[in-house]
Amino acid sequence: MNASSLPYAVLILLVELGVGSLAIATIFDARRQVTAGYVKAAAITVLAIAVLAVAVGAGLRAEPELDGYALRTRWLAPLRLAVGGFAVIAAVYMVAAFVERHRAAVAVGGAGAGVGVAALVLLAAVVAAPAWSYVGTLASLLASAAVLGGALAAMMWGHWYLTSGRLPKEPMEQMSLVVLGALVLQGVLVLAGSVLPAREVPLSEGFGVGLVQNPAFWLRISVGLLFPTLLAWLAWRAARIRGMMSATGLLYIALGAVLAGEVLARGLLFSTGLAV
Repeated sequence: MNASSLPYAVLILLVELGVGSLAIATIFDARRQVTAGYVKAAAITVLAIAVLAVAVGAGLRAEPELDGYALRTRWLAPLRLAVGGFAVIAAVYMVAAFVERHRAAVAVGGAGAGVGVAALVLLAAVVAAPAWSYVGTLASLLASAAVLGGALAAMMWGHWYLTSGRLPKEPMEQMSLVVLGALVLQGVLVLAGSVLPAREVPLSEGFGVGLVQNPAFWLRISVGLLFPTLLAWLAWRAARIRGMMSATGLLYIALGAVLAGEVLARGLLFSTGLAV
């Protein structure tokens, strides 16, 4: 990944993490499976991520290409508006969470998740031109949001459980399954992205190294997909027997692995045009 594409990669990561976290927290709050304190912590986390995303998005330069990687910069202005709207709604969500207005928090959280998905749709529009498919790129962003948001939300619930020991284990089980399912979907999309050719090859052409010979690709597969899939499965098994300390620790590692995998994936996208 070159320096010019780094802000775009960081923005993608932040939006995925923020949207996924808000969506998961809202879904479990709507089902009354999590505590008010957990929702407050999630709201603070989402707002912090959203503010960082706004700052990164504001600094993006409207260049038609990044070292030969074509961008559709006409979508940048709507993207900034969507990310800004997500941050505003995240702030309202935090207020609703702190005054413990359950219905309002769920409604605002759902609206924020919708605006966040719109931001991902626009992000895909900006960066997907060289990749094999716009739909495939968008699906990859959405799956990544589910993985990152699910891992962060589950890890936080594990901490909440450990402070009490009397909370239900089902949220951890179900969040772990969300992560596991999203990782499986990611695996399918990575396979498609590595087999189907890019529509436009960047000037860097993967720095002269084919995808199969590129160590970053295999790190993406092993560290970013296979390893966290195993960890998510083990976390689910641990949660079923109330091994919440083990499950939380496993999800800590899984979150770090999927973050590393996302960085590698976006680096490969901007250097090869392949959405892996």
